[in-house]
Amino acid sequence: MKNNPPIIDIPLTGYETIFEIKKNPSFKSQMGFIFLKAVLISPFRTNTIADNAIMKTTRMILKNYLPDKQRIKQYRKICAFSEDNRIDIIPISYFQTLFIGLIGRFITSCFFPVNPLGLIHIFQSFEQKRAVTTNEILDLACILSGVRKTPKGIETDFTLEVMSGKTLVWQGVSTFLTKNRVNKKKPSKKKSDIFLAKKETIFVPSETGRKYAAVSGDYNPHHLHTLPAKLFGFKRAIAHGMWSLARVTASLDREFGIQDAAMIEAAFKLPIFLPATTILGYDRQNHTQGHPPIVHFELRDKHQGLPHLKGRLLYKNQG
Repeated sequence: MKNNPPIIDIPLTGYETIFEIKKNPSFKSQMGFIFLKAVLISPFRTNTIADNAIMKTTRMILKNYLPDKQRIKQYRKICAFSEDNRIDIIPISYFQTLFIGLIGRFITSCFFPVNPLGLIHIFQSFEQKRAVTTNEILDLACILSGVRKTPKGIETDFTLEVMSGKTLVWQGVSTFLTKNRVNKKKPSKKKSDIFLAKKETIFVPSETGRKYAAVSGDYNPHHLHTLPAKLFGFKRAIAHGMWSLARVTASLDREFGIQDAAMIEAAFKLPIFLPATTILGYDRQNHTQGHPPIVHFELRDKHQGLPHLKGRLLYKNQG
């Protein structure tokens, strides 16, 4: 039996480079420019990194951001958040959308040596320290916090921070995979999957990608129409992974309430080809002494039971 190749951490060192974005442009113009730049620089970027490479610690920031109330209202509707909750409270999953432009600028800058095309969003976590309202002025920071060589390719972590005044109110980690071009190994056999109890059937309409792009700013072409999706190797347009996580979060919010301190982490699995019918399953483990309650959740294809998303919700201050 062959040993699996080791995971190699690429050190981040040196004085931290801080790059401040002075203005937050419109979503469409911003993402169009970023995508064009990614296409142009892609031939000059690599899909791998030397084992002895060293990368600079880098932070990209945007100060004095005022949340867009109308956009948040549309986000609530598209992701099915209940309107019974206080509408001035920003949904816990919404904050990730504020960093799409910052991450896009980051991966097309000189601070990021890996090919920006073909990045796959494989993991997302976020922790809300307290409820945040639409009237708060926020400072955003996107930090390259981890780089790893793995058997599948290069994994990169971006730590995302939201400050209100001098207080950290929300923090997340987005992990992306750049696949090895030479990795042709067949996937290994997986252990038998255990399904969580079915709680809700969720239909995903064909226009979901376009609607979510309008409120999130993620206009990656494979989410919008079948033709560009085929150019990226997909049979049809696929839903955003973050839409599926937001949609699950909305259901958990209706069932259990996510108003204050909480943490959600999720691994993205197989894509959702649009349109689709999915099944949400979850299981709550009540708190024990010294441990807060946890809700394990998953989103699966209705017909074959294949997983799209798996994760958990952890309460910080609740019983």
